[in-house]
Amino acid sequence: MHPFTDSSAGAMATTPVSNFPLDFRSSFVNLVGVVGEEATTIGFWVLGVVLLASVAHATWNALAKYMDDASLAFAWINLTVAGIGIVTIAILGLPNQAALPFLLISFVLHIAYNIFLLNSYRFGDLSQVYPLARGLAPILVTIGAFLFAGESLSAGEIIGVLIIAAALASIAEFHATKTLWLSVATGFAIGGYSLVDGIGVRHAHSSFAYAGLLFLLEGGVLGLSITYLRIRRRRPMLTDKLGLGVGAGGLSYLAYAAVLWAQQRAPLGVVSALRETSVIVAALIGGYFLKEGLGRRRAIAAVVVCIGVAILVLS
Repeated sequence: MHPFTDSSAGAMATTPVSNFPLDFRSSFVNLVGVVGEEATTIGFWVLGVVLLASVAHATWNALAKYMDDASLAFAWINLTVAGIGIVTIAILGLPNQAALPFLLISFVLHIAYNIFLLNSYRFGDLSQVYPLARGLAPILVTIGAFLFAGESLSAGEIIGVLIIAAALASIAEFHATKTLWLSVATGFAIGGYSLVDGIGVRHAHSSFAYAGLLFLLEGGVLGLSITYLRIRRRRPMLTDKLGLGVGAGGLSYLAYAAVLWAQQRAPLGVVSALRETSVIVAALIGGYFLKEGLGRRRAIAAVVVCIGVAILVLS
């Protein structure tokens, strides 16, 4: 059984399955007070929502890459999500106060993620950067959720996570060391904010309110900063691809809000692994639409990822 907090009792029901020094883990879990709904398996709706979110996430990344001008793309995307965040907060209000420390830490990690990702796209193709960065995240989140959120996965679920992560990372190709290290740094940022948000959103009254404030902060800072730098360097904010930027921003918000919703209802490592199946969608988009090439290895990886997903669901 996956240990989630019973919010009515404020106590954590855990079923430890290892001999790891649990005093530290239990103390930390009690300190952060992880809350959420009890879940023993991945429900149909959670599975469907996360897989749809993975498609949306890969699509907005592809749109950003398609716009050619990376800084312009990220400016429009972040200004869009900031605007959506304002509307969301106006409707739903701010998330619970207990969620705010996690949200602020996540905000810093998201800024780092965007910086690493922006520079990764400057030096590498979508199909190079995306697989390794996303393949690292499920393993990091699974380990972090065990240490800091009191979650223990079954043997089958651990195998599923590892299979998906290995398959995703296997399709990465690197011709420059700089691209490799930027992708690794991006992966650690993804793992960090996924873990922090997974814990933080369980303190919030609404995953969409949490996402709204997060994107208002992140999008506002990044969008305005990039716009300022472009104006200072006499690079105009072109509007010919504004529609693509707004569309990518909308998909970005919906994709992550859906993941946050799922993290309230399912183990963090499993949600992360399912979300990162977006790598396969990204590889297909990169191969067929961005003309980055698509080989047999990516097709095999796609089949292996499907096997990993099946193991997670059956476990």
